[in-house]
Parts: sequence; C-alpha cells; structure tokens
Amino acid sequence: MFRLLGKFTDLLASLAVVGIVGVTVLAVIMRWLLNDPLVWGEEVLIVCYIWLVMLGAASAMRKRMHVSIDAFTSMLPAKGQVFFAIIIDLISIVALSIFGYLGYELAEIAEDKITSILGISYFYIDIAVPIGSFAMVLFCIQHLYQDIKQLMNGETLCP
Repeated sequence: MFRLLGKFTDLLASLAVVGIVGVTVLAVIMRWLLNDPLVWGEEVLIVCYIWLVMLGAASAMRKRMHVSIDAFTSMLPAKGQVFFAIIIDLISIVALSIFGYLGYELAEIAEDKITSILGISYFYIDIAVPIGSFAMVLFCIQHLYQDIKQLMNGETLCP
C-alpha cells in the first residue's frame, strides 16, 4: 500500500512539475513571440505549485529526506537514535494531523471562493494541504512501525 501511495504521489508531483514548465514555456512564447499574454497561466501555476509543494513534501517524507539536524542524535548510541526517531515519528504524526485538519477546514471555508480567470473553486487548490498531510501521516506511520520493529530487534537505525 505504501509503495503504491508513494508512486502515486511521485506521479502527481511530476505532473505538477510538467505543468509548471509547460505553462511557463507557453506563457513566454505567447508573450514574447506572439505578443498575446497568457491570461490564465498565473492561476494554473499557483495551483501546480501548491500541489507540488504538498506532494513533494509527502515524497520527501516517504524517503526520510526532510531536513534535520542530527548533531544531538548522532552522539546517542544506536538504540537511543532509534528511540529518538520513534519520538520524532510520533510528534510528526500529531503535528501533520493538526496541519491536515486545519487545511481541510480552510478548504471547506474557501469552497465558495472562485478564481477570477479560470472560475474554479479554491477548494480544489486548498485541498492539497490535507491530502499532502494525510499522505505524510501515512508515511510517518510506516516509519514508526519500522522504527519500533528495529528497536524491538535491537537493530540500528537505517537512513
């Protein structure tokens, strides 16, 4: 399940990148070569960027690639590092759950707000926050399971 979710988030993030590059190139061509600006490009770019950030964060969470300062944890023994990773997993699950809940409330509030050019509801833009947060929570649960298993087996922490 986690592998499929990871592939799906990576695919959607890749599509957002393709959308950003495609719309940007098209906007440059329209403005400078055809002297006809792309009026809807900015709104599409904003949507793509928001979705890219949230799905990219989920992808980074899946691979444990978020920025961390390990000066303290690297001084701990192997078992202490795994124990500390479990604590970080739990804190991340709680924080991301709150973030996702608040993001969902924002999406609900913004449901009636419509973009000026494309005429789409901001709900579809803001829903990226709870969806990305939910994916990150699932990956944190996977990490928590792996870390608890490592602690029980006496293994060292894998990067």
